[in-house]
Amino acid sequence: MNKKSSHKKTSKHRKQQTNGSQNKQKIDKPKKQYPRKKKKKIQPKRKNSRKKNNKKKNKRGRFIKRLFLELISAVILTSVLIWLISIVTFTFVKIDGYAMMPSLAAKETVFVSKLSEKKRFKLVAIKLADRKEIIIRRIVGMPGENIRYDKDRLYINNEAVEEKFIAEEIQQADISGSFYTKDFTSEQLFNENMIPKGKYLILGDNRPYSTDSRFYGLIDEKEIIGVVTMRIFPLHKMTKF
Repeated sequence: MNKKSSHKKTSKHRKQQTNGSQNKQKIDKPKKQYPRKKKKKIQPKRKNSRKKNNKKKNKRGRFIKRLFLELISAVILTSVLIWLISIVTFTFVKIDGYAMMPSLAAKETVFVSKLSEKKRFKLVAIKLADRKEIIIRRIVGMPGENIRYDKDRLYINNEAVEEKFIAEEIQQADISGSFYTKDFTSEQLFNENMIPKGKYLILGDNRPYSTDSRFYGLIDEKEIIGVVTMRIFPLHKMTKF
């Protein structure tokens, strides 16, 4: 019995020694060293708020710049398109002088349509070859017609035609014992019994002072820019003709 117990004690003691040595080996093993993660510096809230505000300001600035550029490009494109359309369809003319009184006064602006039909008594814009400015006059004689003025009365192909747009001026001239339009015939002025094809007789409404076909002859159709359809300035005198 004593031998068995002593044997058991020695075996237990050996096991304890082996276990202790193993534990010591485990403890003695060097631990693996891992690189330390750098701690992020926590910035104060004020700096973050400033950055956010700066970003917002930059975004607003970029948006305003973009909007401004888009507006400018839109205005430029629109003006170019209007200019291109105006070459073919319309233009604006500022009145110079008093030849069209009382219908139009100096410094007034009119809208001229390049597509409207040329008819008798229509106001037209004319660009003469020997003059820089554009003038406004009224068509009185059309191609193929004989024109005659006799005692302030207009005769077209020997038929009397009333000029309502200067009726008051003719009446005042009659009261004063004079004529608003001096007598003439197309044959006397142009050596033509009939107005040739492609030609027009134009007169100013201010007959005593107007320079028109009585001075520089018949007007070629190519010299007529277009028909005056509206007075647009001054605004309080805006009128459609």
